[in-house]
Amino acid sequence: MDTYTPIQDIDQKIDIIDHVNQDHTEELLAIAKSHLSQTKSPHETNIRSASVLDIFQEGIDISVHLKTTPQNTKIFVPFEIEGELEDKILYQAYASIIQQGRDFSGVGKRFFKIIDKQKITTNIVRLTIESTTELPTYYPGYAYAFLLKTLKKRPLPATPESNKKHWSKKLFDRVFISLMKYLSSKNRQKLLQSANKDVRLYTLRKSWKKNKNDRFHNQGYIDIFTHGETLGSQWANELNTDDIIMSRSEAKDKHPHLSNGQALLIADETAYPAMAGILEHWQNPLPPHIIIISESEDEQCYFEDKDQLAAGQIHRIICPPENQATEILAIVKQITDIDVVWAAFESESAKAVRHYLRNHRKIAGKNNHTKAYWNLKSKRGTVEDL
Repeated sequence: MDTYTPIQDIDQKIDIIDHVNQDHTEELLAIAKSHLSQTKSPHETNIRSASVLDIFQEGIDISVHLKTTPQNTKIFVPFEIEGELEDKILYQAYASIIQQGRDFSGVGKRFFKIIDKQKITTNIVRLTIESTTELPTYYPGYAYAFLLKTLKKRPLPATPESNKKHWSKKLFDRVFISLMKYLSSKNRQKLLQSANKDVRLYTLRKSWKKNKNDRFHNQGYIDIFTHGETLGSQWANELNTDDIIMSRSEAKDKHPHLSNGQALLIADETAYPAMAGILEHWQNPLPPHIIIISESEDEQCYFEDKDQLAAGQIHRIICPPENQATEILAIVKQITDIDVVWAAFESESAKAVRHYLRNHRKIAGKNNHTKAYWNLKSKRGTVEDL
């Protein structure tokens, strides 16, 4: 039996396991399928689901549920590169996706026309958008990865020339993965930052049908918190009605765990749209504890709809971003019952609160969705990835 080197930083390991299992199930399936395709016949690789069991310096233990058997199968997927733990897993996911002929940047481009723009608080811009493809009818926290550029008219349908570009993109992806394999950890991070420097994730607040006879929801709100001179803020402030904007991928937040037990919800300005959607569709018979954070008191008028907050037990925090963890923990420590958590705010503060909830309140990963939506050090204002 093989013996693998344990990860010494237990909190870091559990953070990564929880993050992958909660938010990166598609990437995890790609890793499992890629590994099994090398060791089993095709009919044995039809995977229903996968989850990370443990992580070692040498690789990952994954529990795989095949459609052909009732029992779960444990597989060990060895890492292919040296470096930081996050680098190893990220490379494994990207390499597996490329091996399967898919685009690791996401599910493909979508285009949206801006039909209205307004400021609903001092710093939150609301874009009313129209889409020719279906928007989700209900999914609080559904986010699009927008490219920070605009078009003046909707692109034409695909042509043979655009197909050539598609193949060149596949070639670029393979070269990108090859580079990642041989670069140092520091240079890998620079390469990833360069590839994503003009991309930001912004939340779909809600959607609806333009006309009652339309086949699907085709209009919606994108709410963007603008702060300082970040690239995303500059882009949002410069947008105009009739501009066409595009996303390269999209991501679903996951929150079914909130349907039972005493819930705690925490959000700063970047996560207001997601929290508002969760509250709007609240199904749990128990009212949640709600912590709303902002640097300026004015921003909290985003939650002027008293019906959204009436059932909850509300705590409001006004503080600079670097004080989020201290202020949040002072409140959380006074709350006696917490069973499930959804929270999204600054990265380092989120880490401190997540670890407190895990280690002191014994809230396990499947119920402890405390996320980093942005990083104060980089001030990128974007949801973090692997």
